[in-house]
Amino acid sequence: MDLKKKNNLDDNFSYELIPIGYYDKIFNKKKGIQSAWHNLKFKFLKEKIPAKNFHLDYGCGPGTFLNYLKVKKKVGIDISKNQIKYAKKHYNNKNTKFISVNLSKIPFDDNTFDSISLVELIEHLEAKEINKILDICYKKLKKNGKIFITTPNYISFWVILEIIVNLISPIKYHDQHITKFSVLKIKNKIDQKKFKINKLKSFLLISPFVAFISFKLSLKFLKIDSLLTKIIPGHLIYLELQKI
Repeated sequence: MDLKKKNNLDDNFSYELIPIGYYDKIFNKKKGIQSAWHNLKFKFLKEKIPAKNFHLDYGCGPGTFLNYLKVKKKVGIDISKNQIKYAKKHYNNKNTKFISVNLSKIPFDDNTFDSISLVELIEHLEAKEINKILDICYKKLKKNGKIFITTPNYISFWVILEIIVNLISPIKYHDQHITKFSVLKIKNKIDQKKFKINKLKSFLLISPFVAFISFKLSLKFLKIDSLLTKIIPGHLIYLELQKI
């Protein structure tokens, strides 16, 4: 599939070009900056989602975050059959299910989920497709249900980091990241007749790079980052929406 094909929600780029379980293996490596990045991101997000929830991870990839997330019941969906096959093999259990589906057609009734996560998904989509996803999430959430979104912050040093990653990593972002957000841009994207914005801020600044010295120490730097990102923009944006 052409990486630049943008005809619909599922055709922006081929997820099948990403090695099976690639990000899961990085996460579980527990060594180095790249692994710390994903561990810190998931740690930050996990602390926001109540354990009692029935949760949907929208665009779950190999199932890493859903396995890490400790909630009562959870479902992961993704367009990649290979990544879902990997997730089922490694993380499927009675409380965790993975489904390969067209992301515009979630096979669940309306008002089903307490919470939904979109972890580094929306930057891969065009504006109209993001609107479509948010509309779908609105329908599938229970009243007062929440959406947890993370995406790169293009008003930060992320721009430089992306250039570096494109040079050294087998996974390139320049063809994948279609819509580039800042805090203001993502705020203007939200239909505030449907969603209340509970939280909107940046996060992750120094902590991933502390892993160069000590992986364990880097995980403790989230608290320091939370103070620093009040002054200096973090590399990622965190958005928490609540269904009205």
